[in-house]
Amino acid sequence: MILAGCEGSGAMEAFVASGMDEDAAEEACMTLRTDGRAVDIDGDYTETLARIESSPNGIGVFGLSFYENNTDKLKVGTINGVAPSTETIASGEYPVSRPLFFYVKKAHIGEIQGLKEFLEFFVSDEIAGPDGPLAEYGLVSDPELAATQEAVSNQTTMQ
Repeated sequence: MILAGCEGSGAMEAFVASGMDEDAAEEACMTLRTDGRAVDIDGDYTETLARIESSPNGIGVFGLSFYENNTDKLKVGTINGVAPSTETIASGEYPVSRPLFFYVKKAHIGEIQGLKEFLEFFVSDEIAGPDGPLAEYGLVSDPELAATQEAVSNQTTMQ
C-alpha cells in the first residue's frame, strides 16, 4: 500500500526525476520516518483526529468509515485522482485498501457445533453484501463474495 501511494502521488516519479535509480526510488518510498514526526496511534481514532486537527499539515491513515463519519473535519487523499468510496474500493479502482481475512481451521468444522453455520452467516449477502451491516462499519463488500460463499459452503481450503 505504501508503494502504491508513493507511485500514485507522483513521489516515485519525483525521486527518479531527482536522479535516483528505480531501486533507490522504491526504497525511499518504502522508508518510514523514525524521527518522531510520524506517530503510530494504533487504532485510537479520537487521538488520530485530535492530532490531525492540531497540525494544519497533518496526515492520518484510517478506515473509510472513520473518514465518512468525519467528512466535516477531514480532507481525503486521492490516488491517481481516485477518491476512496465504497464503490471505488469494491471495484479495486482505489488501490489503497486491504482485505479482511477470517481464518478457521477446517478440522474444527463439524467438531465445533455451529461453526459452519456461523461462517455461512458471516459471509452471507445479508451480512457481508453491499447492503449488509458490515458495510455500515466501513467494510466494503468483496466483488468475489460469491466465490468465498461457495468455498465456505463446500469447505474448500482457500489459498
